[in-house]
Amino acid sequence: MKQIRLLWVAFLLVVLVTAGLGSTTVEAEQKEVRYQTELDYPPYKFSQNGFLMGFDLELTHMLFKEKDYTLVYSTSDWKNVYQALTEGEADTSGLMAIQENRRQDVLFSKPVMRTYIGVYAGEHFRGSLRTDELHQYSVGVGAGQYTEDILRTKVGVTSYRTYPTVEAALAALKRGEIDLLFENENVVDYLIVKQDMTGEVHKLLEGLYPCDVAYGISKQMPELVEYVNRRIDDVKRSGVYEELYLKYFFTHSESYSYALRNRLILIGGLLVGGGAIGYTLLRTYIKRLRRTIHDEREFSREVLDHSNLFIWAVHGDGTTVRFNRYAEMITGIREGEAIGRPYTEHSLLQHACRELIPLLDQALAYRFVDHCEIHLFCADQGKDKAFLFRTTVIPGLKGDPDVFIMTGVDIEERKQFENKLHYSYQELEAAHLELTATQEELRQNFDMLLDNQERLRRSEERYRMVTEASNGGIWEWDLDRNHRYYSPRWFELLGYEQEDLITSEMMQQVVHPEDNVKIHEEFASLQAGVKEVFECEYRLRCKNGEYRWFLGRGKALFDDQGRAYRMVGSNIDIHQLKLYQQRMRHLAYYDTLSDLPNRLYLLEKMDELVSREDAKAALFFVDTDNFKFINDTLGHKFGDRLLIQASARLTSLIGEAGMLFRLGGDEFVILMNDAGKEEATGLAQKLIQGFKEPFRIDDSDLYVSISIGISFYPEDGRSPEELLKNADVAMYAAKEAGKGQYAVFAPAFLEAFNERVVLEKNLRHALDRGEFIIHYQPQISVRDGQICGFEALIRWNSPELGFVSPLSFIKIAEDSRLIVPIGEWVLREACAFAKRLEDDGFGTYKIAVNISVVQLLEEDFVGKVLQILQETGLNPEYLELEITESMIMETLESLVPKLNELKADGIQIALDDFGTGYSSLGSLKQMPITTLKVDRSFIEHLPEQDDSRSLAKAIVLIGRKMGLQVIAEGVETKQQMEHVRRAKCDVIQGYYISKPLPEVELRDLLRSFPLDEMA
Repeated sequence: MKQIRLLWVAFLLVVLVTAGLGSTTVEAEQKEVRYQTELDYPPYKFSQNGFLMGFDLELTHMLFKEKDYTLVYSTSDWKNVYQALTEGEADTSGLMAIQENRRQDVLFSKPVMRTYIGVYAGEHFRGSLRTDELHQYSVGVGAGQYTEDILRTKVGVTSYRTYPTVEAALAALKRGEIDLLFENENVVDYLIVKQDMTGEVHKLLEGLYPCDVAYGISKQMPELVEYVNRRIDDVKRSGVYEELYLKYFFTHSESYSYALRNRLILIGGLLVGGGAIGYTLLRTYIKRLRRTIHDEREFSREVLDHSNLFIWAVHGDGTTVRFNRYAEMITGIREGEAIGRPYTEHSLLQHACRELIPLLDQALAYRFVDHCEIHLFCADQGKDKAFLFRTTVIPGLKGDPDVFIMTGVDIEERKQFENKLHYSYQELEAAHLELTATQEELRQNFDMLLDNQERLRRSEERYRMVTEASNGGIWEWDLDRNHRYYSPRWFELLGYEQEDLITSEMMQQVVHPEDNVKIHEEFASLQAGVKEVFECEYRLRCKNGEYRWFLGRGKALFDDQGRAYRMVGSNIDIHQLKLYQQRMRHLAYYDTLSDLPNRLYLLEKMDELVSREDAKAALFFVDTDNFKFINDTLGHKFGDRLLIQASARLTSLIGEAGMLFRLGGDEFVILMNDAGKEEATGLAQKLIQGFKEPFRIDDSDLYVSISIGISFYPEDGRSPEELLKNADVAMYAAKEAGKGQYAVFAPAFLEAFNERVVLEKNLRHALDRGEFIIHYQPQISVRDGQICGFEALIRWNSPELGFVSPLSFIKIAEDSRLIVPIGEWVLREACAFAKRLEDDGFGTYKIAVNISVVQLLEEDFVGKVLQILQETGLNPEYLELEITESMIMETLESLVPKLNELKADGIQIALDDFGTGYSSLGSLKQMPITTLKVDRSFIEHLPEQDDSRSLAKAIVLIGRKMGLQVIAEGVETKQQMEHVRRAKCDVIQGYYISKPLPEVELRDLLRSFPLDEMA
């Protein structure tokens, strides 16, 4: 924690020093430069998360000094930007390719860089390519860009496809809409790296048609040309240009290479002419040059990476020494108007920053804040936005005054997302009820479909009997003369007219090619007398070109020699029946939500696998982490949408490597045939990496990881059930290891899994069997040394397992939701115990009870607590509910209202294990707590001598500042006892006072307390 604070202070010092804490002057009047450009042309100019970014935008910001010009930004598409530049509505459009036809419309600065055109293809395109062969393929290019003009005029390709942006053209290449992409190499290479398409798109040709790129300037502003040329030279000499070029194009610029080459030539000459002296000077020069480049690179990185912080720096007398550009945008106040004047005497600052003035006042009094949420009116956007502010101080060096820093970060997007989730909760709950009813209706419909399938089978038999007599298309085949007859109904079924001539050759074309062999075999069997009746299902092509399913039935007539001379039969239209059968099979073998193969399909595939003697395979059991929590908090409708996207992502990541199945809920299975351990683990790593990208749902990003268990056939099982079980066990081991991982099945996993199963089985009956007991650990007041309360701690004495540690069964109880009835029992017993002590004359004592987040998430939790207090008769002020710091921070928004309600009824709220979580002082103020419990980790390892700066003392100071009672737990030695007393804790708890005791022993302790060594 100390290192983090030091890094934060160092960062602020670098920002303030590089920006210049000294007074700066601003000219009374600044000229405006209207800078209009198009977006969607990365890496030159694009929008990301609402911020304008790109090589062009950042370079332009560097070129135009604030003391010389004020940039007025605007954006549009390229056509409108070029028109605005030529008509004088814009002064500059930034970087653009230099072309002769454009020189007639606009002025150009000196060239900034040189670009080249490349030809790109998808992963399936292989072989060499020449530019004169481009017309043989489907080529894509960005609309209106200079590349389109070169493709048409210099390459000679007139038939091509245009896209509004290069990114859209690259996506079309990936989808296979076009064969080749003809575009700017810098833009396409950047997009390939950004979108991780290195293995999907490759470059066939590069370095084509070099073109200089310069600043396009309106002819109405010719004085800008000289200014821009001069500033380009300045920026390139400073080295910042090279850093910016590396940032966006991942390589050095040509000017850098040219300068480096010239330097090498000069160095070579000096080496030849100067000998040893030149060699020494050269080494000194190179070291200095490298140090200079390194320093400038570090400087540029700091400036560019931290440009969106609200920074306000003042001296101890309130005089403003820094008010950065982002602060100017938010408040509308120029830095020059604020610097050198005390903010207390600055009316504009007092008005625009009135919410921030108290923070500065506190900082000057050395009372600093961390993560303080404040809403500010943003002058640049005309609306309120939420910010997190922090204050600190940078001590002055060698007599310089201290500098007090206030920084702010925009959190408006996060706040909007939190509010949206809150307002959608009731709607999602209602949708859950509706979904439950819909699922039941779908189940009934599925049962009805199965019943209809049986009815359809019986109906088909009756249908055949009827159509043989009347409704079927009758055909007759004279085998001796090869003459065929078809009834009018036969023509009607196929859509032909009776005048249409149906020949043998035509019949070959009417029958579906895949059914020809089957029909001929059936006819041959009938003619040979092997079968008495010809019966076959096949597809016939109707006159409109559509194939329809028919059931053909017929018999043969034989002469005295047993030779078939005539065949008669009918065609019955069964097309709809076949469609129904296909639909029924799909319903039986595919999941309705994701349209993935289901468990029944998986078992059939695995049966096929185990039936092969030489088969081998890998079976993945995939489970999304914390999906149940998402369902409980966001609703099942939201969960279903997440499952659909997760199914699609898994399908995309797996590709042709295996087959994906959905078992139900958030459980998926992948079957990889003929796969070894190396292929399986490689796919597992790819899947886990693929789920590090967020899911986009309702304009929000949701991060969900997966845990994977892998078993192998035949090593880990020879039956489908055994393979599935072992993969499931391995997946559970991956979750136990920290989630977001994969695990390959090992026999040792079964032992841990079986132990958990046995533990959960006994835990389900422990409460009904009365196996739980409660021990109470005393808490003493530092003020008078008397016992002031107890903490209730559950113990489990199982007849089968013996004494089981709470560390072993509490997590299982939470996962299975058994913690709800167990926790209610503990609360009731603890309250009754405190009331019995009061009734028996021992006095009134506070009783502390630990509460799980699963209990707090129950809708009726507050009502249950109040009901138990009413039943036991305990005064609410003597009940203290303990919650852990990490637990409340994970669900702060949903738990705080319930805790506020409990606190309003007089119940005490304690924050347990304080200091081990990640809550800030800002969030701590939002928690309705009355007590801080210092975690035992701060008590166990004490310095040899009492340190006034110890963390324990710091926590006590925090508690006192917030008006909270502070309890030190885990005190086990006399040294620790003296330390927490000197730290001025209010209450002490630990084995040094007493271990947790059952009620009978505790009553004896109360009769004899205080002991001599604790008095």
